[in-house]
Amino acid sequence: MDKKSRWKLAQEYEQNWWKSVRDNVDMSFYETFAAEVKELIAPHIEIKGDTGILEIGSGAAGIITHFTNSNERYAIDPLEDLYSSVESFVNYRDEKVKYFNAKGEALPFENEKFDLILIDNVLDHCEDPELVMSEINRTLKKNGIIFFRQNTYNLWGKFVRGLMEKVLIDKGHPFTFTKNDLLQNCFAEKYDILFYSRSGYFKTWIKELTTFDKKNLIKALLFVTRDKVAYILKKR
Repeated sequence: MDKKSRWKLAQEYEQNWWKSVRDNVDMSFYETFAAEVKELIAPHIEIKGDTGILEIGSGAAGIITHFTNSNERYAIDPLEDLYSSVESFVNYRDEKVKYFNAKGEALPFENEKFDLILIDNVLDHCEDPELVMSEINRTLKKNGIIFFRQNTYNLWGKFVRGLMEKVLIDKGHPFTFTKNDLLQNCFAEKYDILFYSRSGYFKTWIKELTTFDKKNLIKALLFVTRDKVAYILKKR
């Protein structure tokens, strides 16, 4: 299956999930995530009224809806037509945020527009991750900041997920990354790392092993455990 077909399958999976929860999803997780992100980036950028912010893969509302200090907020998601048709999603959003139906591979913005770009566990959903990072670099100002968070796997986990991908067990995630994949193929030499944190494989493995969720238990028994990493990057 080519990359475009695989991405479309992932988008169909994502769309069906949001449709299934549209009437009962608790949107407050966006506020929780936003508080975490704002605390982490505070030492590196001051959010003012004219601070240009973009969130890539904002979902139904995005953490950007809670960055209320800025009047220059933008969000893109290829499923925006769905999200904007659901009244509860729209009611949750801050109306000052400008939402676009667009992909990270083709951002509809001019060069060096943004001071801050947020991409939170999105890259593994994309059609072409390297192109997404290229577009981020194009639209980010010099010395601009990226908040980047992503689930990663060790080499064994990536290998097993590669086997799973052949039979499309995880339809929502076309790509699997190790931390080296991110550093070598995505960040390369274009950014300085200002901050780095990780959840840790062992901590996540224990959580999955002791869960009552069948899917998480299987991942733990197969040692396909994720390590969520967060970076704050500064464009050189």
